[in-house]
Amino acid sequence: MPYLSLVAPLTLPVLLLAVMVLSWYLSPYTVKICRKLGMMAAVVERSSHSVPTPHGGGFVMPVLFIPVGLALTWLWPLPFKGFLTMLMLAGALVAYVGWLDDRHELSPRFRLVVHLLAVAITLALLPRLFDFMPLWLEKTILMFGWAWFVNLYNFMDGADGLASSEAVALGLGVSLLVPVFAPLGLLLAAVTLGFMRVNAPKAKVFMGDVGATWLGYTIAGLFLLAAVDDTINIIWPLATLPLVFAADATLTLFRRILTGHKPWEPHKTFWFHRYLALGHSHKQLVCALAWVNGSLIGLGLVFHTIGSSQWGFLIGVLEICAIAWYIRHRERTRTPAGSTPK
Repeated sequence: MPYLSLVAPLTLPVLLLAVMVLSWYLSPYTVKICRKLGMMAAVVERSSHSVPTPHGGGFVMPVLFIPVGLALTWLWPLPFKGFLTMLMLAGALVAYVGWLDDRHELSPRFRLVVHLLAVAITLALLPRLFDFMPLWLEKTILMFGWAWFVNLYNFMDGADGLASSEAVALGLGVSLLVPVFAPLGLLLAAVTLGFMRVNAPKAKVFMGDVGATWLGYTIAGLFLLAAVDDTINIIWPLATLPLVFAADATLTLFRRILTGHKPWEPHKTFWFHRYLALGHSHKQLVCALAWVNGSLIGLGLVFHTIGSSQWGFLIGVLEICAIAWYIRHRERTRTPAGSTPK
């Protein structure tokens, strides 16, 4: 280990750069593979794309992340090696089921059962977070919350580069807030940034369920583990980082359930869909998301540093509310097609 401690400052950046370059190099091949297998997303009424596009290319991310992540877990001085190992292995299961769903359209119930199983077996190795509630209640809440994050991340994969750019921001965010897990957070950002070569606007391939569900599962697992130490204080900035996706998916799905829609039915009523419908491009959406995520990371870091983490979260919530108001305001004041602007 003394040798490792000497070369670590140089080894990690070189490794991360190598993984990002490899992801960048391999990503175009995912387009060819998905086309060859006939994995094409057709253009339907609820689509955000205008031409048939390959989907399922996100498999390159877990294929690169999992073996390198396992190596880092055991060769690097990372804590909670048992949890991290199970996170990688169960993540492979989530990715595989997502791949099967991209190819064969599996039952939503079957996918949910697999997600709950992957979450449950990994949660069994997570140290306790909250002492003020029974252990069984904590694990139950975390299991359903984690499974929900897996699916909300999949729901939010509906625009070019949206889910991949969010993963880059969340990987960077958790690395800055909890530096002990920076190797894995930065690794996640690296493989996703490389994949954006073919997923950023205009996307040549969609990541599909194989990429989106795996990202949701892995990100949530890293965030929960990052909250183990000093839970009450660190949980607020960690909860601030994914506010864009969490608020959009949760509030939109609740609204649809209350109006009698099935939660798994495809639709175009998420806030990001409505933002695009206002005439913004996919590139503008990703750029706007980058600015918002940058501000959320800043809020989390600043307020955690000064010891007022909950205020950073509150300001982040107000920021998301302002964005929702802006979209709603633009929808109400937008000039109908064919009419004369006032």
